[in-house]
Amino acid sequence: MDRSLGVMGTLCLLNASRCGRVHCRFTGPFFILGALASLGYGLGFLPFGPFGWKWICAVTVIGGIALTCIPELILGRYRRNGPDAP
Repeated sequence: MDRSLGVMGTLCLLNASRCGRVHCRFTGPFFILGALASLGYGLGFLPFGPFGWKWICAVTVIGGIALTCIPELILGRYRRNGPDAP
């Protein structure tokens, strides 16, 4: 799970820098933190208890949905930075 979250987070950050999609600026770091939490739990560094994988999965799904929808409702769908920004 940590590898897929890391890939998703990296691609979200690349997409945010390329097209300026608002939710990618939030979901990218969130998925990377999820990958680190998953790795830490898998290696035994984080004591999430016997239901750790279920907690990580639930937080990832709920957080991913919330961070995809809420920022775009508030800030709009796209933000551009740079010299070609309107």
